[in-house]
Amino acid sequence: MLPHLLHRIARDDAGADRWSVAQAHYAESLALARETKQETEVAGALSGLARLQARLGQEARCRATAAESLGVCVELELTTYEIWTHAALGELELGLGNASAAAEHFERQAARLVETGLADVDLSPAPELVECRLRLGEPEPAARLAKEYLAAATAKGQPWALARAYRCAALVARGGDAEAHFERALELHAATPDVFETARTRLAFGAYLRRARQRARARPELRSAIEVFDDLGAEPWAALAGAELAATGETARRRSPHTLDELTPQELQIALILAGGKTTREAAAALFLSPKTIEYHLRHVYRKLDIRSREELAEAMQRR
Repeated sequence: MLPHLLHRIARDDAGADRWSVAQAHYAESLALARETKQETEVAGALSGLARLQARLGQEARCRATAAESLGVCVELELTTYEIWTHAALGELELGLGNASAAAEHFERQAARLVETGLADVDLSPAPELVECRLRLGEPEPAARLAKEYLAAATAKGQPWALARAYRCAALVARGGDAEAHFERALELHAATPDVFETARTRLAFGAYLRRARQRARARPELRSAIEVFDDLGAEPWAALAGAELAATGETARRRSPHTLDELTPQELQIALILAGGKTTREAAAALFLSPKTIEYHLRHVYRKLDIRSREELAEAMQRR
């Protein structure tokens, strides 16, 4: 049961602000699923990990993870995990600024949803496609998608989809409705734990205000977005927000790059467990390793993070 449970926990972590923990749980789920030859759980862990890697801007890792995931999903007809993998590739391209390539992946995701009859609005890539169409200079298809998505989100009545829907409505709005839609989206985001989506809305709101020549009002929204993206390690999105802030005449005060990204999945797992107060022996038991192996990996963690004690390790992990 462990691979399945760890995958579910990882999805919760990734949907909030615990991305480092999510990476560790996905990695452990994947390793255990491979060992026990549970191919469905392998695909689940891979699809989730690929989406997280996309948001972190880990391009090479994401492409490799997604390719493996799609291979397993197609072979075993695992539609939901296939859809998540297409979403991962779309988000990777969107974060990298490749709107056309992103749209292709999101269109494939949407087509698979139609083919399989999965109508849940939470699975829809419509908000991402709206953004792609606008970046490609196609406002009419974007407006049509936004209207359809808002209707579907309203029918479901849950804040996560509704927040995304009102962001879309703001992006395609004409006249004075955009600001009200952005504010409504932020109210709805406050009812969810997904800080990444909130930051995306603040980025879009700040960009709108900047284009409307309201630079002073745009800056707080963009600063807030950058802070969240930096905390998460979402480098491509932090760069986009930083560019928007620079366009208002203010230089972003970016935080130092996260050295946690240099840790291997196993090193990250060990660091998280030990930072939580567990002993070396307890960590070894939790990960089915020997205490000497834990100590070996811990030395690498200390070197990569440039720290020398458990206290410094706990502080380093809290920053992420």
